Amino acid sequence: MRSADSVLRVVIDTNVMLSGLLWHGAPHVLLEHVRAGTLGLVSSPAILAELENVIARPKFDVILARSNTSREIALAELR
Repeated sequence: MRSADSVLRVVIDTNVMLSGLLWHGAPHVLLEHVRAGTLGLVSSPAILAELENVIARPKFDVILARSNTSREIALAELR
């Protein structure tokens, strides 16, 4: 059982992270909890490298532009 001041830590799959950054829905809500501090995000250099490789794909150009963000901003937010 967690104490009242402890935060549940979660590891989020690369696809879920990307979905949460670029679209609304459950993955976005999950990242909102991380932003609010009600969940703690646990990651690794390997997960962040995979996310960087995936988000670099040209198919995300339009989505990033529509979301008014960039790859750099999205990655910085997670770091």
